[in-house]
Amino acid sequence: MQDDPASYIIQYKLNYFSGINPAGENARETEGYQKLVRFAKSYFDTNKYDDFAAFLQEGQYFINLWTAHLILQYGQPNETLKQMCLKIIRQYTDNPLAPDVAIEEKIWLDNYLKSEPI
Repeated sequence: MQDDPASYIIQYKLNYFSGINPAGENARETEGYQKLVRFAKSYFDTNKYDDFAAFLQEGQYFINLWTAHLILQYGQPNETLKQMCLKIIRQYTDNPLAPDVAIEEKIWLDNYLKSEPI
């Protein structure tokens, strides 16, 4: 059973103001990150990718960025959804308003693309 989507959005906001970014160096070790992973997995375990992917439409507090990361790292998206997620992450690699996030995303994307089978 999925948690309340409002609690998911609140957790994004808490992570944002705590400086926890999806590709941050120590992000995976935080409880805020783990809460989002559990929420995402509750959708993936019930094959509700389309419902979860709806969060890709929300840019505030990096919600679309978090959603893209969670789908790619913990889900099994079809090729269309995968490309959508990669497009969002690529957009954040050139973000003058959040240069630290842009650097984290460039590193993450480079590592992700290296690990993907051709």
